[in-house]
Amino acid sequence: MLTSFFGKSIPLNYLILSVFIVAGYLFGAISGSAVVITPYLLFVHGAFIVLSVLIMLLLDFIIRKNHLTKTNTFAIFFFTCFMVMLPVIFLQHKILLANAFLILALRRIMSLRSDKNSSKKILDASIWITLASLFYFWSLLFFIPLWIAIIQKPNSDYKQMLVPFTGFAAVLIINTAVQLLVYDSFAWFFNWREPISFDFSKYHFASVLVPVTVILAFYIWTGVYRILRLSAVSLKEKSNYLLLLYVSITSLFVAIMGPEKTGAEILFVLAPISIIAANYIEGFETDRYVEKDMAEFWFKEIMLWLVVVLPFVFLFL
Repeated sequence: MLTSFFGKSIPLNYLILSVFIVAGYLFGAISGSAVVITPYLLFVHGAFIVLSVLIMLLLDFIIRKNHLTKTNTFAIFFFTCFMVMLPVIFLQHKILLANAFLILALRRIMSLRSDKNSSKKILDASIWITLASLFYFWSLLFFIPLWIAIIQKPNSDYKQMLVPFTGFAAVLIINTAVQLLVYDSFAWFFNWREPISFDFSKYHFASVLVPVTVILAFYIWTGVYRILRLSAVSLKEKSNYLLLLYVSITSLFVAIMGPEKTGAEILFVLAPISIIAANYIEGFETDRYVEKDMAEFWFKEIMLWLVVVLPFVFLFL
């Protein structure tokens, strides 16, 4: 039973999910590429395979550190399977890098419910967000949940609302200096802002449309469940509970406002969707589930198996 297996946090789970990511990258990205493989490309692909696995492990660290789920691996299970559903993600290295920086920012944003070293956390988050924007401009929208987190945090200080501007300016100044030294030009600044495109023509391909539809269906289904459970959440946990919803909505706008719609931009919403979906799956343990009520259990068991099987199906689309 997948609910029992991934309902635990054991090393074998991480190994299986890491292998799944590697297999997804190899079959989805390298085998689907028409480019001749060279030693340099092997190195690049190897580096991004490692990065993809590290993103999954970092997400798990954030979840455990901030108690966003119970002690299980449902969230990274969803994250891994969703990524492999859309192998085009592995071909968009800038999006992978931007997402890695945003997850580092998410680590700091979610930890703001603790008032310890708040200014440092805010500065770190703003630096990571700005770095992400160098690869994907609309990552800057993540400043919205950062400011929401600052407002929600204990002992909120209006002066801390200004800290993100410091991190933003620091990255821009350093990047400008590097660009001047290397290219002797300010051209990067004028090309930094990417145009918004609503050309979804590439979504006409079943290999993109079907996985995106499945992922968004999960988001809507589990998101509605999360909203309906809001009244049952304790006051202490409510701020982070809502913050994750704000992050998921912001991530959706980050994906929508990109300059090119290939399906890879869906990567930005996978982390919050995976956590929300994990909360839904683990809900049967505390909500209305009892041993005689097997319908709820089997529905969620089938849902997990569906998420595992679909990536293999989509490889042949």
